[in-house]
Amino acid sequence: MKATRYAFLLGEHISHSLSPAIHNPAYAALGLDYEFGLLDVPPARLQEALTRMRQPDCLGGNITMPYKRDVLAAADECSETVIRCEAASLMINRNGRFVLHNNDVEAIAACLARRAATVAKGPAVIVGAGGSAAAMLEALRRVPPTRVVVLARRPEAAKALVERARGWLGVPIEAGHLVEGSRALAEAAVIFNATSLGVHAGDPSPVPKEALRPGLLVYDIVYQREALNTLQADALAAGALVCDGMRHIFEQGPFSFQMLTDREAPRQLMLESLIAATGRRPLDWGADGTA
Repeated sequence: MKATRYAFLLGEHISHSLSPAIHNPAYAALGLDYEFGLLDVPPARLQEALTRMRQPDCLGGNITMPYKRDVLAAADECSETVIRCEAASLMINRNGRFVLHNNDVEAIAACLARRAATVAKGPAVIVGAGGSAAAMLEALRRVPPTRVVVLARRPEAAKALVERARGWLGVPIEAGHLVEGSRALAEAAVIFNATSLGVHAGDPSPVPKEALRPGLLVYDIVYQREALNTLQADALAAGALVCDGMRHIFEQGPFSFQMLTDREAPRQLMLESLIAATGRRPLDWGADGTA
């Protein structure tokens, strides 16, 4: 009898994660004796968790906040996207060697490709300056806007990210303070939320309501399991087109599945499993998306 093999989501405060609900039905449908679980650990236990993920019965797994940069120190091999982003969101265990990828980039690029013509018409504004913001910059290399503005409450973080990205983005890029970014937001063709605001009920929106308008694209990397968050609700009410964090996590899924299992992912089944787990469809630019 073959022993079960495991994949994990590694992060902190991740009990709300939908990853097991997406991956485990897909494993079962393909007859794979695999199980996707959560490694919800504080920073003091990160090394213990990495030791667990390096065991022979572990395929690897997804990496989320706050460890997307911390795991780089454990890498044996990194993809080019990980090197440019200085952040990883997927770790593959290859016979005890960690190979790191960034499936955030793959998910964002897949969603942007469906609105490439709109993205190309104007600037992209990214709110936030961490690992998710770097993934958005990398994805914009594939679906380029006219320019990019990175806004953050810590302008020094935005400036550092912009300086790093100048050599590989391919379009003009600048940094600014979020409080002083009203003009950039008003001119944007697409606005990204790369902060953690919106994960919890009652979180304020990182984007002022007055910046939201019909036809604007809003990409929010976070989600609430039960309902739309403030940014998503405000954007839809203003007539903007929204791609939400649930769609993001779905688009991560097939890439992760294939990298972890060497099997083609059952996309439609994974989408149906996500819908069954939440009772609602992810927003794919404001519409009920198919796989």
